[in-house]
Amino acid sequence: MLYFSGHGVRDDNGTLYFATRITEKNPQGHIRTSTAVPATALQQYMSRSRSRRQVLILDCCFSGAFANDMKAKAADEAVDVKNQLGGEGRAVLTSSTATQVSYEKEGSSLYTRYLVKGLETGAADRNNDGQITVDELHEYAREKVQEAAPTMQPEIYAVKEGYKILIARAPQDDPKLVYRKELDERARQKRGKLSPVERRALKFRWQELGLSPQVAETIESEVLQPYQVFWDKLDEFEQAVRETLEYDPQFSTTSRDDLQYLQRVLKLRDEDVASVLATCQVNLTPPTQSREKKPSEPNAVILAPAPPPSVSPPPTQDDLKSEKGIDYTRLRDLLKAQDWKGADYETYLRMLEAIGRKEGDWIRAEELKNFPCADLKTIDRLWVRYSNGHFGFSVQKKIWQECGSPQSTGKDWDRFCVRVGWQNKDASAYVPYSDFKFDLNKSPKGELPRFVGVAVGGFGGVVGGRFFVGGLVGGWSLLSHQDL
Repeated sequence: MLYFSGHGVRDDNGTLYFATRITEKNPQGHIRTSTAVPATALQQYMSRSRSRRQVLILDCCFSGAFANDMKAKAADEAVDVKNQLGGEGRAVLTSSTATQVSYEKEGSSLYTRYLVKGLETGAADRNNDGQITVDELHEYAREKVQEAAPTMQPEIYAVKEGYKILIARAPQDDPKLVYRKELDERARQKRGKLSPVERRALKFRWQELGLSPQVAETIESEVLQPYQVFWDKLDEFEQAVRETLEYDPQFSTTSRDDLQYLQRVLKLRDEDVASVLATCQVNLTPPTQSREKKPSEPNAVILAPAPPPSVSPPPTQDDLKSEKGIDYTRLRDLLKAQDWKGADYETYLRMLEAIGRKEGDWIRAEELKNFPCADLKTIDRLWVRYSNGHFGFSVQKKIWQECGSPQSTGKDWDRFCVRVGWQNKDASAYVPYSDFKFDLNKSPKGELPRFVGVAVGGFGGVVGGRFFVGGLVGGWSLLSHQDL
């Protein structure tokens, strides 16, 4: 295992380097690569190592770039996944994507903080089997990080059975851990906003478990801390909006730029600040005369005053291209309104229409293989845009590839289904469609679209009364030629 927490820097070609105390830039602002350690060197060390289980944790800016060139190491013998050390292979955990900076608070990294907390308390043992594997540890830390900084996207990349390498052991039947997990589950459902009734119930639980008030209070403080960070940042953003309205009621270009910058610094998504903007009667519609955004600027929402009641904001222009003449207006409107369940069903109907089938039927493998490319891209583009990258076929495809591009059976398939929320945490059963959250704050990344019925290789199952094979992703191997 190798853990690195520090500064990640990229050269002009996007290659990742790990900064040292002597790393510097030339007068033109370019990195002097001879003063930093190239990620490729570390990849070479890993490839040459005789260790059959390698775990690399990178807590630095742009750390996701490390996995861009990660390749499987050749193996001369079969994998023994039942070995007491966990599955053989390689796993790389990163605190950010290839294009993101990581987030620090009070001198310590959020990602590292929750990696340590998950190991220290045993809370990262998601299936309560007394063992913490790489994927469990990462998933715990990822959820906690995004509770505090929603735009951060920690990633995990694995080769072979790297997901299941055993990292640590966790206590079982420990009252403190039992209470922590129960409290964590309640807090996740309410984003840290516990009701008075829940607090009464939780008080009864920690007393029942034999915990002291001091211990229970400490656990509660630790569990709710990332949520409090989020709400504090949202309050900060709301105060800034109100202050701006006081001294600049017209919301000039400068004021909009300032608020965009603050939103990025606070790591808040568009949907996070939407309620604040609505309360302050400020919407996301750009003014008629908006400046042209420079190519070098990050993508960010443009804030503008709400139009008068008699004036409707200009409609959002979407590319609704279709090879089959299908109207995707309703799908766009449902997604824009964040009616995820309605949009899921509308996706199913429009995809059936594209292949000439009727409601109640499903898509066959050959039909999926020949599905019109323009229509598939239109559907995916709408999902990705209006969910801010949380839902969509391309989002599912990336996760599917990270899980080894599995078929519709086997451990890799189960791992994929657990990650997107289609199976329960121990992969013992599929989650009924009626139990889906249909909520950006509660649904796992890639959970939707799901309703699409696909028949691949004759394998199928029934969930919630509908025939399926893991949504459209069950046939990604048939669509690998399409660029999503």
